[in-house]
Amino acid sequence: MKPFPKLMLWAWERPEDLRSLDPAKVGVAYLCQTLTIHGDGLIRAPRLQPLRVPSGTRLMAVTRIEVDRASPITASDGLRDQIIEAVLQDLRPGVRGIQIDFDAKLLERPFYADLLRTLRQRMNAEMPLSMTALASWALFDDWIRDLPVDEAVPMCFDMGRDDRVIRDRLYRGQDFRDPLARRSVGIGLLQPPSKLPGGWFEHRRVYIFNHHSWNEANLKIVTTRYT
Repeated sequence: MKPFPKLMLWAWERPEDLRSLDPAKVGVAYLCQTLTIHGDGLIRAPRLQPLRVPSGTRLMAVTRIEVDRASPITASDGLRDQIIEAVLQDLRPGVRGIQIDFDAKLLERPFYADLLRTLRQRMNAEMPLSMTALASWALFDDWIRDLPVDEAVPMCFDMGRDDRVIRDRLYRGQDFRDPLARRSVGIGLLQPPSKLPGGWFEHRRVYIFNHHSWNEANLKIVTTRYT
């Protein structure tokens, strides 16, 4: 993960003009596509909104994977290979890493693990592979321990029914179980964690999610706070 700075902004499917950021201090993990699984089939929705960044910005291409709950995953090598082909095709110039964003349910974990292992084998060996992780995975579970990723980013925002429990444990000084999940953290622009132990962010890469388009005002706030 050395090519990437300490602060990363998630740029989701909305128009984003980030030309005012300092590429020496801030990188961008942008949603490049959403893949929806229907049984053993796949529907690809590429990014349609513009993304503007200054020259030299370290970019991470994020693939969001979703499952049509009316047609659960029919795991197969063919489906896995379709996903990998979609992840690796037509990467934007300047992309220096890949991130997979998949909230896999318990029965989907073996398929997801196989997908990541095979993707790691087929992608550029020098390119880092990142994954997002539900905060509950990283705090209560250890199934991600042996996955071939360079980081697992615990998403400490929009945590639903687990929100209070997870925040209470973090505030008491309990860290995430797996070392992969201690290298970085994902937070929401409007849901910044408070009461965390001193120095908690010092040795972590911080990803920040904005539910709206970024602007110069909130870019200045996060750059001042986390760089």
